[in-house]
Amino acid sequence: MDKSEIAIFISLGSLLVSLGGLIFSIHSSRKARRIERARVYDKVYHDASDLLVYNYKKKIEEPYRSNDKFLEKAVNDFENAHWLEQMYGFNIYYPEGVESEEKKRDYRKKVSDEYYKHQHEKHVDSFAETMKKRSPVFNLENQEYAERFNRLVDHVTHNLSYFSPPVVECWEKMRLLTPEKVRNEYISLRRVNESACEPVEEPIEDPYLGILLIIRHEYRELNKPLKTKWAELWFNISATRYRIRRIFNKKRQWDV
Repeated sequence: MDKSEIAIFISLGSLLVSLGGLIFSIHSSRKARRIERARVYDKVYHDASDLLVYNYKKKIEEPYRSNDKFLEKAVNDFENAHWLEQMYGFNIYYPEGVESEEKKRDYRKKVSDEYYKHQHEKHVDSFAETMKKRSPVFNLENQEYAERFNRLVDHVTHNLSYFSPPVVECWEKMRLLTPEKVRNEYISLRRVNESACEPVEEPIEDPYLGILLIIRHEYRELNKPLKTKWAELWFNISATRYRIRRIFNKKRQWDV
């Protein structure tokens, strides 16, 4: 092996070492950015998630109210009781005149019926109601809500380069659309639906709601376990194979 060949091998070795160092540097840089990006998202995820269910959470935490204070206390005690107590009976204060076992049994049934009626109103009726007003444009007059939302927007503003293009797009649109304008569009659409023969599903551009939904979704994607990612990848591969197989089977049937 002459000197020129040795020089070539040395040059190739140096090139490989340099490429290895470059690849490692790129990998380390991307890994550090992913970690920093997850840290940035972590600071706004909890606010985004809580603000999306802010009204609903307040509704389901409301206690039972009634003009009959004995019934009100009994229903709230029933709600706080363990499910075994709810099923097999619990100690309550009975109003005057409820002394016989039959009347006590009827009163306990009344308490149970009122409790389940209240639960239905909280978890079913209030869910539909609060979902219509979960956009921040309906809640910014609430001081606590406004403080948390403004804190989230400020964090996005100061770390804009770490957020995805959809988040940045919502952030930019918020500079152009005021909460009052977006809220008026919602109200106008509801008025139309009240008098329309069938529901009008007109999409409303709402970057205030969009930024919360996107942040919540992207944080979950960033922190998705590897096992879940592999399961989703395998599902997508299997689904693609199934679709291709169906296409070829249909083609064979037509050929026959």
